[in-house]
Amino acid sequence: MKHQLGNAFWIVSGTALSAIGTLVGIRVLTQFLTPNDFGAVSLALGLSTLTISLVATPLTQAAIHFYPALSSSDSTTQLLASLRRCFFGAAPWIALGAVLGSAAWLYWGQGSVSLVVILALLLASDCWRSANLSLLNAARRNRSYALWVAGDAALRPLGAVLAVMLFGSSPTIVLGAYLFVSAALVAVFTRGVKSGSTAVTPSSPAEAAALDRRMWTYALPLIPLGVIGWLSNLGDRYIIGGAMSVADAGVYAALYGISSSPFMMAGGTVELALRPIHQAAVVRGDQQQSQRMYRVWLVSVVAVCGVGVLALASGHQLVANLLVGQAYRHASYLMPWIGLGYAIRSASYVFERMCYAYGQTQRVLVIQCCAVAATVITTPIGVISFGLKGAAMAVPIYFSVQLAVAVILARRTVKQSTRGWSPLPGRALPS
Repeated sequence: MKHQLGNAFWIVSGTALSAIGTLVGIRVLTQFLTPNDFGAVSLALGLSTLTISLVATPLTQAAIHFYPALSSSDSTTQLLASLRRCFFGAAPWIALGAVLGSAAWLYWGQGSVSLVVILALLLASDCWRSANLSLLNAARRNRSYALWVAGDAALRPLGAVLAVMLFGSSPTIVLGAYLFVSAALVAVFTRGVKSGSTAVTPSSPAEAAALDRRMWTYALPLIPLGVIGWLSNLGDRYIIGGAMSVADAGVYAALYGISSSPFMMAGGTVELALRPIHQAAVVRGDQQQSQRMYRVWLVSVVAVCGVGVLALASGHQLVANLLVGQAYRHASYLMPWIGLGYAIRSASYVFERMCYAYGQTQRVLVIQCCAVAATVITTPIGVISFGLKGAAMAVPIYFSVQLAVAVILARRTVKQSTRGWSPLPGRALPS
């Protein structure tokens, strides 16, 4: 009980500090950056996020998935080594994507060579950060996880503001500060991941290759989700930037950030607390425990997010006055629409995680494809018809499509789980 209370404390504290850091970061950045500069930074980070989603996210999801089975055989260091090998194996494709993206970024005049180099280094740092954070979460080492996430959320924008005050305002200065903070935190916290791993005899080449194949088998169907998720979560600001202006994209991105972050943090907190327990129950074949955790997970997310939507609907002007600079506050009416969309998204993620838990990543791909199809239809129509408000109104529409499909496929997955399932090919569930 004491250990569980300690884990809960660090999960809640870390998420709260991360949320505060994110909101304070937006506040100080919008105070010091013009909408045009903030828009350029947001669009640049969006390109980095796309690459991370294509490579790091599928592999880290695989690590979370396999961790319970491997931890029972003291093989967690082998899992970390497999992650490292998989990342290096994907490096040529990352480099190719970086070259093509950099060429497009420079061609359209939105970047510079120095900005491209900084983004590439930031990408490498954040990929390894994502991998190590996934193992900390899977191992329930919530103290290290919480400190790392909270420190990253708070120190990046504060470092950026300090750099702007010292060297002037530009997207390159801001992203350079982000890189410095990210690399420093990686250097500090990855030592904790290594020291916390179980020391075992290295696996044979055949065993290592088999583990790598299992990782890629799980991860490959998730790779298209990088583009799909990017389109549904960040694509609207690029549509705004193209159809309207970079400054409009900056205003939208700032309000989008403070409207979506609380819901993402709330859903993430519940997931951090319950997903490892649910995954372990699924691996054991304990249907009763897994279903109980699923119900607690869903009810908690819906209750917290419902309160958040009501708060934004009644107090969006007050929130904008507190959390963004003067140049961004006129568009506070966007916030309730975005908040409602992310409340729906948080609920849909609970059902998606059911598909992850049982290894049905192809169904996750179907869910996300339906969401992005709705996104690419509703967002341009909204922007063309109603400008920024139209983009915000589209958010709850396409996330409702995502939720509906997720509910259907998650229920089908859980029903089929009684036929027998294993997180590792060739192993049966315990009777």
